[in-house]
Amino acid sequence: MPPLSESAAKSRVKELREIVSHHNRLYYDKDAPEISDLEFDSLLRELADLEKAHPDLLEEGSPTQAVGGRPLEEFAPAKHIVPMQSLDNTYSPDEVREFVNRIQKLAENRRIHFTIEPKVDGVAISLLYENGQLVRAATRGDGTTGDDVTQNVMTIANIPHRLHDTPPDQVEIRGEIYLPKSVFEQLNQERDEEGLPAFANPRNAAAGSLKQLDPAIAARRKLAAVFYGTGAWSGDLPPSGHDVFAMMKKWGLPVSEKILEAGDSDSVIEAIREMGEMRHGFVYDTDGAVIKLDNLSLRREFGSTSKAPRWAIAYKYEPERAQTKLLDITVQVGRTGVLTPVAELLPVFVSGSTVARATLHNEEEIQRKDLRIGDTVLIEKAGEVIPAVVEALKERRDGSEKIFHMPSTCPSCGSGVHKEGVAWKCTSHSCHAQIRRRIEYFASRQAMDIEGLGEALVGQLVDAGLLQSISDIYTLKKDALLALERMGEKSASNLLTAIDESRSRPLWRLLNGLGIPHVGVTSARDLAQHFHTLDALASATEESLLAIHSIGDVMAAAIHKWFQNPQNLSLVESLRNHALNFGESDEARTPSDNRLANTTWVLTGTLSISREEASEIIRRLGGKVTGSVSKKTTHVLAGEEAGSKLEKARELGIPILDESAFRELCGA
Repeated sequence: MPPLSESAAKSRVKELREIVSHHNRLYYDKDAPEISDLEFDSLLRELADLEKAHPDLLEEGSPTQAVGGRPLEEFAPAKHIVPMQSLDNTYSPDEVREFVNRIQKLAENRRIHFTIEPKVDGVAISLLYENGQLVRAATRGDGTTGDDVTQNVMTIANIPHRLHDTPPDQVEIRGEIYLPKSVFEQLNQERDEEGLPAFANPRNAAAGSLKQLDPAIAARRKLAAVFYGTGAWSGDLPPSGHDVFAMMKKWGLPVSEKILEAGDSDSVIEAIREMGEMRHGFVYDTDGAVIKLDNLSLRREFGSTSKAPRWAIAYKYEPERAQTKLLDITVQVGRTGVLTPVAELLPVFVSGSTVARATLHNEEEIQRKDLRIGDTVLIEKAGEVIPAVVEALKERRDGSEKIFHMPSTCPSCGSGVHKEGVAWKCTSHSCHAQIRRRIEYFASRQAMDIEGLGEALVGQLVDAGLLQSISDIYTLKKDALLALERMGEKSASNLLTAIDESRSRPLWRLLNGLGIPHVGVTSARDLAQHFHTLDALASATEESLLAIHSIGDVMAAAIHKWFQNPQNLSLVESLRNHALNFGESDEARTPSDNRLANTTWVLTGTLSISREEASEIIRRLGGKVTGSVSKKTTHVLAGEEAGSKLEKARELGIPILDESAFRELCGA
């Protein structure tokens, strides 16, 4: 492409700055990107190349000179002791070789060594520890000042509140907050069920979770962290990045699970290739490999530009995509009645597995991407987990493609549908598809935990007319079960025993299983602990619901509305008639001495019973269970290989019980 004239370059630079700034705001401030990283990086590279070719057009406020996004008004500002820089990145192996050659030239025949680490696609975070204690957590922000998200970070299970061993008096730890792939998949399934827009990728889900104003919501998202470096460090630094990793591990900080080594450009390129093959097995999403000079004194000598260090570069992998045919768009009905369009694809192999279906989320998503039945489409996996249709290859159309329209009636039961926000919903409460999904969820492990009542059997029972609502589970008879295909005497007996045992499950499991909008495991526990019985909850006002810390306006309104619905009240009465525990049995198991009343417990280490069982014992005896040790903690139950929580308890003088002492205290 011929070089642009000065006036054309000026016009294009102005245009690019506006485009890049717009997408920067969407990515960093809104956590809602509209284009891929590859497209964004291409725009930014074009802008940087034009500014390099026309130095008089370079301005201090250009996006090429900025780091990250601006701090948000909702959070207190937190100034980094040492600024957080970003990394130069490339998609080109040749540019990686040029980087290695530049480092070798700067080293002037001194021995150099590189580390190659996974580039975790998360939210950059800086933790400040003083005398080993976590005192502040801040996002990158503009590189100089970020958002103080300490309270939310305190809820992340694998971040120690106090470092082990003997860390420096003051140290900034740099890393990434991420959402594990499995949690990301579950979260998007739940959002689809509720008619909410899906998260584009784990990074956006993690950012949205970390920026929740309520730490209780952040805690429910099950975030995790991984660390790769430091900022401020009082005292003498170790000689190499490898030594920093070893120290961070000794302090109890999670670090990258795989770090490769290389000494020249060929071995660096080979390490990048190797990292690309193994990255699909990591628990976090990765979008590249980071190449760093290992020697810390050489890092200091080579320094940085205004934006990025000269001693490191990020190689970004091209998104793994595949072309295939969009054979059809079907509609799936969820347990809340939400109609979700699903792409039926000609099977294609991408990111380690064969993909034949992909959710399209909602009608607006299909229209935005202009997807048509019969299109040739590009497929990739969001977060390397969830198959996603990226775009239609419109130049491949031959005129036979069909525009998709959402059905005017429910594809399962034929009832009418109505629109709520971006979601279409079935108006019938007796829709077979909804019944199946509701029963599957009610019987699942996170709810009533009815062993043997899985998806396939629920489908059989619904199709046979044996299950038409959740309460019908408790009317099943052995003779009817034995009439089903592949159902033997032993399987039928075991299922009926599991169903009978579920009647006495604690109230929180029933609340979670009922499918009340927005109510999950954590909020179900909080509701059960606060109201004690289902009847008390059913008569609660929105104001009394809002008195619970984890319940917000939307959830309070949804819970109150659910208990005003006559069909839901009929279900509750039916379950009462089948002798399910509505909370009264929970109270009946509480000893008259209420021996753990006014106690707050933290569990740590490996126990012979599950943490769930131990927590149930504590709650049943009037105590509370929390996730982190604080001055409000009254007891710590410590099993084998207990970690930082145990050390913090010792420092605060909190009583620590082993399992034997715990059983003696509780009579368990």
